[in-house]
Amino acid sequence: MNVFNKVLVIIILVCLAFFGLFAIVNEFANFIDWSEFGQKILDPANDINPYIASLALLFILIISIFLLILEFYPVRSRTASISSSKSGFAMITIDTIEAQIKNTINKINGLEDIRVKINPKSNGIIINMFAKLSGEQDLPGKMQEITKEASTLASDKLGIKVMKTNLTIVGLTNKQTPAGMVEEEIKEKLTPAVTVKDKKVPAGRKKSEEEK
Repeated sequence: MNVFNKVLVIIILVCLAFFGLFAIVNEFANFIDWSEFGQKILDPANDINPYIASLALLFILIISIFLLILEFYPVRSRTASISSSKSGFAMITIDTIEAQIKNTINKINGLEDIRVKINPKSNGIIINMFAKLSGEQDLPGKMQEITKEASTLASDKLGIKVMKTNLTIVGLTNKQTPAGMVEEEIKEKLTPAVTVKDKKVPAGRKKSEEEK
């Protein structure tokens, strides 16, 4: 079921729920006499324009047929054309591009989370990425590395023309990157340990301390 049909079904269910609640309250409050109300609508003696009634029924019929067509109409996958293909017209799905870029970007150190959205255009694609990075690193350099990696993958490996690559940082974490941890270990190894030499104690003083 597509989104439009889901919304319509939800609206119908909400209307039915309110109608049921009103019917329960009406049993005690007697707002409407259902028999009289139904007779006014269905009684042929009433002056109801047949053209209006036919138009209303036709409208309901058209909506029903339209919803059935939407329900069973196959949804086409979004695709992008491969510009490097010389022998013919080749296409690749947007989901495949997003998965390939995400798998490649996840290998970069200092990246906590990445979401990739591809916006296909007539003459190429726009790559939109939303990432969460570790704050213990050079953020401008890391952002440039991520955008370059994504653009290179799409253009060189997949053969797709990249019009623009956007990266949005949605959060920073204090988790230390492996490179930062290695640098700290190297600094600790290079820092000389400070030792305190034992002071010489006179023999007489040492002997008196031992007797104590």
